[in-house]
Amino acid sequence: MRVFKRLLALTVSSTAVLLLFTSHALAGGVLPSAAHPRGWSLERMTSALALFTTSGNQPAYYPDTPFQLLYVDPGTGSSVSVDDGVKFFGSNTFTVRPGTEFFLPLWNVDDSPPIVGTWPPTQRDVVPYFFGPSQVGAKGFAITIDGAATPIGPPYLAGPVTSPVALLDGGGTQIMTLGAFLSPLPAGRHRVTITGGLYGAGIANTYSIGFLEEEIAYTVTVAP
Repeated sequence: MRVFKRLLALTVSSTAVLLLFTSHALAGGVLPSAAHPRGWSLERMTSALALFTTSGNQPAYYPDTPFQLLYVDPGTGSSVSVDDGVKFFGSNTFTVRPGTEFFLPLWNVDDSPPIVGTWPPTQRDVVPYFFGPSQVGAKGFAITIDGAATPIGPPYLAGPVTSPVALLDGGGTQIMTLGAFLSPLPAGRHRVTITGGLYGAGIANTYSIGFLEEEIAYTVTVAP
């Protein structure tokens, strides 16, 4: 997000394609990274969300997609200092109809200044940039749905994609998103959480702190 900036705005400011549906259910509703529900890819969602994300989740920029986006309500954001780092919290509540599909962004990084580390010059540099300890150092990301956790790693990283207009957190044009599509949830009330953080040298060098972590909780009610 200009992850740090997005979260700050919230308070200081959020595998194969051919797996059977039963496999999706065992994974807690998280679709494989290569899935294209309704023809949408992770890259297309990253592009669609660019302005919403970099605005700090402002309603005026909510994207038009076939999915319910799970995102932090800016009014719920908070943060605490933990050792030499910062941990962010946030939540939101959603009520949807049966059959609703979801998209859940876990973290974003973009090229608005200050840029964390060395922005990847080629596509092959993207995963080492986002997950490598000398750069952003993302690790420990997971989506937990009703107690069932699914690790979210490199295959779920999309981008960078280029925005046709300047991003709203500082004028950059490229953004990458770690995120996942979720299959429809059964009727009733569900708890969806995301956890993980950034621990790379790029974080320390850019923000003069050791790490950034998040713990976000969503309540999703599926009702007619």
